[in-house]
Amino acid sequence: MSVVRGYRVYGQILALVAAAICFPLPLYLVSLALFGVPHVVWEMGFIRQRYLKLAPTGWWLALGGVLLCDASARLVYWLGLWSGEKTGIINMLALLLLALLVVLVPSRISLRARIAGLCLVGVVGGLLNAGEVALPLLLLGLIHNFSPLPMLWDMTRDTPSLKPLAWQMTGLFLIPLLLACTALPGIALPEFMQGYVPLLDGQWPPSWAPAHRAGLWSAAVFAQCLHYFSVIYLLPKVQQQQSGQAILPRWAKIVTLLAALGLVGYYAVDYGTARKLYMVMAGIHAWLEWPVLLIALLGMQPPSARQRQDTAPA
Repeated sequence: MSVVRGYRVYGQILALVAAAICFPLPLYLVSLALFGVPHVVWEMGFIRQRYLKLAPTGWWLALGGVLLCDASARLVYWLGLWSGEKTGIINMLALLLLALLVVLVPSRISLRARIAGLCLVGVVGGLLNAGEVALPLLLLGLIHNFSPLPMLWDMTRDTPSLKPLAWQMTGLFLIPLLLACTALPGIALPEFMQGYVPLLDGQWPPSWAPAHRAGLWSAAVFAQCLHYFSVIYLLPKVQQQQSGQAILPRWAKIVTLLAALGLVGYYAVDYGTARKLYMVMAGIHAWLEWPVLLIALLGMQPPSARQRQDTAPA
């Protein structure tokens, strides 16, 4: 399977890079409104089909309880019943508990996965103790856009033929890092785009505002678009080829698309409040990735190796 196939795809990639450089804020707003909800549901369907057997049902229920509490906090914030600062603290506490679940997962996983979970517990606990919440959440949000890469490389462990595809996607995800190198003080947005900046109040620290760091915004927007492409199209297609089953039933896709259309209308009326509602869902799938990837990448052998181990003579 090849992502980069022919001049048409090269042209599409170059066009997306150009759009991220020249029109980062409109591209960010439109892509979030159109693809935000579908990418959450599609990725959760992918994780359910591929990683459900990583741990017992009780562990998944505990994980779901933590995510539900975190989503409830975001929902209360959307309703305006408490501040974003309090919500951020709860978000960090939820991540700490998820890391603790990695340490305590009742499965046969490697010691390094448990150590990684314990390290994450220590880092998050230290940040909370220091009162650092907003900036770590922002950085975690940016890192989250690169999550399809470890998922794809994890799939190559039991399907080595996917390695060329994984290398192609790795090359594409290097482009945002190159764009970020242009994020120098003094590189500002064009004047006609300044009107979009108030829509982003509270999302970025003032010193990182797109009005001052246009290159950084271009990098973040391009990475976000790659993330959407990967979890809506690429990863589900590869997983379906491996399993022979779609990651989502047709009814779930239809309901998701209808919900996405409704949220697009909400964005048009009140972007800031609509984004808070979207973050209820987005937070679930972003936090879900951390324990799943830590266990999948550090704690488990590839399926082919496990099968050989199970069938080997005593």
